[in-house]
Amino acid sequence: MKPLHMAFRALALRGVVASCGVAHSDDTDPKPPYGPGAYTGEWTALGLKPVTITANKATGPAARLYLTLPDALNKITGLTGRTIEMKVQDATSLRSVNDDPHAIFRLTSPNSADLRMQGTKPGQKLDLPLSRAD
Repeated sequence: MKPLHMAFRALALRGVVASCGVAHSDDTDPKPPYGPGAYTGEWTALGLKPVTITANKATGPAARLYLTLPDALNKITGLTGRTIEMKVQDATSLRSVNDDPHAIFRLTSPNSADLRMQGTKPGQKLDLPLSRAD
């Protein structure tokens, strides 16, 4: 009879531990649509200085985000000294306002993103997976 009580206690303890896991899973990452604040900050890829996204103080359709590339990418893309103005395209991505260059910054999760840029000349393409630098 003692092994049966021990089995019931083990199952009860397992249920308590499992219910703790369920209660903790309610505290998950935010889901799309992300607000402009989800994009701001420093984003990095291995070996590169961070790509920085900042925001203006406007809200709604006037809200703009600004993407600044590190020096290494500025030299590759020919965008030295330029900041790319971005706007919210959909629930998970930003798009360049003037398409010079065409740039899309897409969140794949709250802590990872993909930056895609397309220049006007053939072969001017950049596809860079990024993660939060902080």
